[in-house]
Amino acid sequence: MSDPTGRSPRLKGRSFAETRSAVLDLIRSEGAISRTDLARRSALTEKTISVVVKSLMESGVVIESGFAQSTGGKRPILLRLNDQQLYAVGISVHPVRCVLVVCGLDGTALARSEIRGGGTDEPVAVVKRISAALSRLLKRLGITKDSVIGVCVAMGGRRASHDRWQPETSFADAWEPYPADVELAKLTGLAVMRENDANCAALGEFWTTGNASQDFATLYMAHGIGCGFIINGSIYRGASGNAGEIGHVQADPQGPPCWCGRRGCLETVASPAAIADQIVRSPELARACGLTIETDFGDIYRRFGECVKSGVPEAMDVFEVAAGYLATAVVDLVITLDLDRVTLAGPGFAQLGEEYQRTIDRRLTESAFVRDVHPTSVRLAAGGVDASALGAASVVLHRELTPHHYAL
Repeated sequence: MSDPTGRSPRLKGRSFAETRSAVLDLIRSEGAISRTDLARRSALTEKTISVVVKSLMESGVVIESGFAQSTGGKRPILLRLNDQQLYAVGISVHPVRCVLVVCGLDGTALARSEIRGGGTDEPVAVVKRISAALSRLLKRLGITKDSVIGVCVAMGGRRASHDRWQPETSFADAWEPYPADVELAKLTGLAVMRENDANCAALGEFWTTGNASQDFATLYMAHGIGCGFIINGSIYRGASGNAGEIGHVQADPQGPPCWCGRRGCLETVASPAAIADQIVRSPELARACGLTIETDFGDIYRRFGECVKSGVPEAMDVFEVAAGYLATAVVDLVITLDLDRVTLAGPGFAQLGEEYQRTIDRRLTESAFVRDVHPTSVRLAAGGVDASALGAASVVLHRELTPHHYAL
């Protein structure tokens, strides 16, 4: 809610819905705040704050919680989000696994469930599995459908190469046109939306950190590579909704062909799918990683990570090249968008996140432009491998509770 100067924005002149949304965002970002401080921070009158807070409390979104320290008079009552009555659900769908999380209004995960991923199964069968898993999860928590304000399904975009990693290709081709949100809504009776997994991870960072003064990017790596941008508290989507396709930035002009029509896209030389493909095609790498004909993608990349951590030379060489390509792309991104923060999220960073972080940090330090303008922090996302599922729940919260800066 703060602008770069540290001042809170003036909310006067907004509609009641916008004012309500912005006040709720202040409560969210502060964790707990009094009515007096809300008025001071928002530049609204105490009467207006009283009306807005009454509306929020009547809807069950906000509750009173304890007292602030006295400044000489009566101790002010603190307000906070009610995370025990209304909930949001986030679901990430990947070939290897599907993760479901139930979050309170503050974005904190209350419970999670993991089921078999989509793999090569038909989407209709996978959505039925997800619906059954969600029903079991809500029943276990004693949560009724009336208490769920929405569900968001996080999925990758059209990022597979048609002549590279075949399981990813078939997965992407099957899911891209399939209306997973519509079909899941029919099965569950809940409001369901669909969002790109990188955007979900980025918004999850914004929602949970409560720092709206920074514009930042979240690099998301699962099978492929994507990027989500938060600009002024909103997801930046671009003219066609495809902003963040960093996987199609050219990394090596002499590299392998990509389905997009270019050669050497970042996705073809640095993504987990590209690394797995390289290992499968190289007898030396396959032996070093202990692969057999039955080893699936998840195990290939997991074993590769173990080999890198163990210092196996063949695996180290592959990692250094891939991480180098990735780091160069991040530096270009930081310079282009003048970012002060980049987060790394997704299962692709689960094992080697710290190694990727060090490589990117080193490249940023080597850039005189970045070094002399301002420091840029690179960190692992708080959600870890569940970042997109947690972020998907945050997309619901962002849309339903703080629509004043929700961008479609």
